This record gives sequence, C-alpha cells and structure tokens, in this order.
Amino acid sequence: MQPRDRAPAVRNVPGGHISLRSVITGALLCVIIGAFFTYSRVVMLKTGMSSDFITAGAIYLFFLLTLFLNPLLRLVRRRWAFDRTELVVVYTMLIIASTIPTWGFVANLVPMLPAPYYFATAENNWAESIHPLIPDWMMVRDPTAVRDFYEGLPEGAHMAWDVWLPPILAWCALLLAIWLMMIACMVLVRRQWVEHERLAFPLVQLPVEMAETSRAVLGPFFRSPVMWAGFALAFSVMSLSGLHYYFPGVPEPELTAIARLWRGQTAMLFSFIFSVLGLSYLLPLHVANSFWLFHVLAKLQMAGQNMIGYRLEGEIERFMEGTLMVAHQGMGAMVVLVAFGAWVSRSHLRQIWHKVTKGSGLDDDEEILSYRAAAAILIICGLFATLWLNLSGLPLIHAFLFLAVTFAIFIFMARLVAEGGLGFMQPQMTAQTILINFAGTASVTQSGIFSLALTFSWAGSIRVLLMASAINAMKMAQGVGALRRPLFWVMVAAILVTLVSSFWLILWAAHDHGAVNLEPWFFTANARNTIDFVAYKINNPVSFSTTPEIVWPRALWSAVGGAVMAGLIFARHHWLWWPLHPLGFAVSASNIVTRAWFSIFLGALIKAIVLKYGGVRLYLAVRPFFLGMVMGQLSAAGVWLVIDLIFGGTGNNVPVFDSRY
Repeated sequence: MQPRDRAPAVRNVPGGHISLRSVITGALLCVIIGAFFTYSRVVMLKTGMSSDFITAGAIYLFFLLTLFLNPLLRLVRRRWAFDRTELVVVYTMLIIASTIPTWGFVANLVPMLPAPYYFATAENNWAESIHPLIPDWMMVRDPTAVRDFYEGLPEGAHMAWDVWLPPILAWCALLLAIWLMMIACMVLVRRQWVEHERLAFPLVQLPVEMAETSRAVLGPFFRSPVMWAGFALAFSVMSLSGLHYYFPGVPEPELTAIARLWRGQTAMLFSFIFSVLGLSYLLPLHVANSFWLFHVLAKLQMAGQNMIGYRLEGEIERFMEGTLMVAHQGMGAMVVLVAFGAWVSRSHLRQIWHKVTKGSGLDDDEEILSYRAAAAILIICGLFATLWLNLSGLPLIHAFLFLAVTFAIFIFMARLVAEGGLGFMQPQMTAQTILINFAGTASVTQSGIFSLALTFSWAGSIRVLLMASAINAMKMAQGVGALRRPLFWVMVAAILVTLVSSFWLILWAAHDHGAVNLEPWFFTANARNTIDFVAYKINNPVSFSTTPEIVWPRALWSAVGGAVMAGLIFARHHWLWWPLHPLGFAVSASNIVTRAWFSIFLGALIKAIVLKYGGVRLYLAVRPFFLGMVMGQLSAAGVWLVIDLIFGGTGNNVPVFDSRY
C-alpha cells in the first residue's frame, strides 16, 4: 500500500478570517524580502533567498515566526498568538513577495535600463545599431544618470529621480498587468487542479506543517524529534561552508562530483542537495522517477549526438538548456502538455464560460475573484500588455503571440510546481527565442527584437514565478478558510510593498556602491547579454524561407518532442502499469535538473524502500525527517546571512540549492 500521492479534495473550511494585523505583519516581512534579501544577494553576494520556486526567504521568515515569535506571544497571552488562518495570510504575502525582487523582475530589469548606453563601444557598434531602436520612455539614457548608476554618485550629488521614475513607472504598469493576469489564470484553474485532479502541491506541505497550532506553546511540527534530527543533519553539514569562510581550517563539505561517461562524450553531475532530497521524498514516485530517468536519457541522447557528430545549425541562445535538439524537444513537449491540460479541463472551462457569459452554473463564492472578474482582468490587462509591447516596438500580432506563448510557459511552470514541486526548476526555452525563430526576424522587426530582449527581465530564466506562488497560496488558504475575496487584495498589497522596497534598494545600492562593483550577473553579465542578444539576432536573421537549414530542423525536433510527449501522455492514461509521469520529459536537460537529478533519485529510492518494507506507517513516521532536512538547509542559509551581515562577510555562500545558487 502506498501513501496518498494526491492532495485530498477539500472544501473551504468555515470560520477563517483575514485580520489587519496579519496583513501588517506580512507587509513588514515583505519589506525584508524586497530590501534585505535583495541587499544580501546584490551587495553581499549571498545565495538567493528569493531566487527559486522554493521561496527560501519566505520559508525562513515563516520558520522564525512560527518557532519563536508566535510561541512567545502565546506565552504572554494566548489570544495574542496568530491562528492558522493569520499565519497562512502572512505566508501568502511572503511567497508572492519572493517572486519580485531578484530573478523575478527588479534586479533583472534595473541594470538593463542604462546598459545599452554605458556598455556601448566603438567595437560593438551599439550606438549605430541599437540606440535608434530604443523608445525614449522605456530606458534611462541621460549620460550623467547612466554614469552615476554604474560608477556611483559623486560626493554631495543626488540621484536623478526625474530620469529614473518615468521608465520605472512604465515597466511597473506592464508588470502589474502581467501579475494580475497570472493571479486571474490561477483562479480559473484552481478548482480543476486542487479539487478535480487533486495535485500533490509538495511545496505547500512544509509551511502547512509549521502553521499547525495546538494548546501547547509549540506546534506539533516543532515538537517532533524526528524533524529536528533531519534539521540538525542538514544544518550542521551546510554550516561547515559558513565556518570555512571564517576559519579555513574547517573542512568545506564537498557534495558534488562529476563523472565523464560514454567515452567522455558527456558528463554526469552527482550532487547531494538536502533541500532537493527532502522534497523528493514527498513526491509521488512516478513523478520523482520521471525527473531523474528522463535526465539520464537526455544525457544519453546528447552523448550519442556528440559521438556521431550530429548537431543542428545555429548557436545555443539565451536561457536555452541542453543542446539545440534537446531544447526544442522540450519546447514541443511543453506545448503538447499544456494543450492536453486544457483538453482535460474542458468541462471545467466550459462551466466557467457559462458562469461568465450567463451568470449561472458553477459557484465561485469560494474563489479570491469571481470568474467574471478574473475574465475581465485577463481581457483588460491582456489588451493593455499587448498595446504596451506594441508601443515598445513589437508588431501588434507578435505582441499577442508572444503573450500567448509566454503564458503557456507560465502555466506549464505553475503546473510543474503544483504537481512536481521540487522548488528548483526552469524551462528549456523561452518565448522570445521561439517567436523570433519561427515567425522570422524580418516579421518581428529589429525594434521588436529589442522589445523582446527586454522582456527577459520577467520572462527569461524562469526560476521563480508569481503564478506558481499564487496557486500554492490558494491551496493553503482553502484549508484554513482564507480562500475569500480579500485574499486577492492581500496579494496585491504584497506586490506593491515589495516593488517599492526592492526598487529602492537596487537603485540605492547601485548609486552608493557603483553597479559595476555589485553582483556581476545582474549588473554586468545579464544586462550586457541582453543587448548582445539583440545584436546577434539582428546580424543573424532567420526565417523558414531564407534560412530553412536552421529553422526547419528545429521545427522538426519540436514536433518530435511533441509526439514523444503525446505518447507518454497516452501511456500514462491508458496503461495502469506505466511507471513514469510525462512532466520530467519536458525539463529533462534543464541546467537545474542536471544539478538536482541525483538527489531526486536518492529521495525516490529511499521512499520506495521505506514503502516496500515499512508501508505507509513507516513512510509517515520518517516524513518529518525529510521536512527537517529541507528546513535545515534553508535555515543554514538564513542564519549565515545574518552572521555575515553582522561581521561583514561578503561572498560566503551557504546555498539553498547547491554551490552555484
């Protein structure tokens, strides 16, 4: 007998309320995420506490709230303590906030705004080829403001807010529309995913455990010695990295090994990652096995390519994972999986259509937005985003197509997190590359290419996504009675507070320290690579007619990936013995799966052994140990962040994932 792999279909429990103090507490903690965790990343060069779907900073702050502050309030006066509903409201704000400051948007965007001017040289010819493509309203072009950003303000000078505010407000308007559309999309699919398909939502399980309260001072999660054993193991091992920074005599744990396989044609990375191992134990076995097995098969495919010397024409492009062939296979697989998800949901979507158009049928009282409001947001904000992109230089039809493809990827990633939520994932291709290659460079236009390049700030390497946080929040809120209309405005409040605090921090840090002295990826590499992408695509035009040797093979391998995904879906739904979930195939060669696959394998192997020899009872008894391991690694990163802030440690990277993240 196996444990229940799917989340139970629960109705919104009665009695939940969203208190003012929970919203205020959440807003204050959002400032920490927007400002302090951003500072730790871009100035202190620490691990990203808001860089991935696991939202490590949110979990760490929630850990401190539920382990220390809430028990203290209960000791002073029992009714002062936060109840479960209030805790879920706070956590909702934290995971929404975590999607904004660094990889989500702000730290990606701000360095891009002056980059085309600061990094322009006679050699790259950006002044002649790129500058004419830039609309005045969306970038920072004042020479003094550009210099002050990258080199720091001269003594006694002040930041040119009049130069920075117009483009920042313009970009915030676009992203507010995009984020509202993300929330609306999740409102429309929530019932299908949560109640009909009963997805597992692995990333919800740890905060739900921490939010459990009882008559005792500490909740049941924190009274478990098994949990603390897992916590101690991960925390102590990961803390060796922090100690090594200050005391080089302390050995630094080496948890990664590389093996050259198949005559040296490919390399397999064996990484032991506590956070991934712990989350893998929570996954259904067929989902976990699909991630590691499809990765091994992808590596075999790439090794075979190398051995026979086969490769597609062209170069690997921005945020493309694996070889060109494997990346396009993943893209085709992703499209088919999203289309199949829409087909499976057709009855639910038909009911929503009747509710929106006729006002009858499906009850939407237990949603954070009515279905009519969600549909209105999608239409109005979608039109606004399309027109915004068109004004930035992208032709109207391509602006619409780009948003459609981007949201298909977003929905895929949200589904990936809801069903296979390891906390660390990214797609193998981006919508920008797909549109330019298949629509053609001339059709997209040079101005359109520049516009698309800047959208890498929010739709590039998708390692964190507000859409995924929104559906996780709705899943948690349903269980405590907080799935109500005010929760939407709580999410909006978290967005606004984090936007303001993170923009302020990034601009202050750059003008105070000089952006060239800050985190190299955000302030130098990513900004320059974005403009290099524009120059490359303009200088290497593609289309089905002019460069068939480049585009047609990519389309073919995309079709192959789609066909394989269709076969996997068929097997999954028609053969009861089929052991693999299709999800893993679509991300089989992504860089993050490359680093995580071995820990996923170990987690799945341990779970299979526990179930075989101990059954469900042993599985449930051991489960707190693995939750403790997740919490231990995240807490080690958080504790050493505070220690380094006190003692001035820069670059002391105690990771939440592995040494590179």
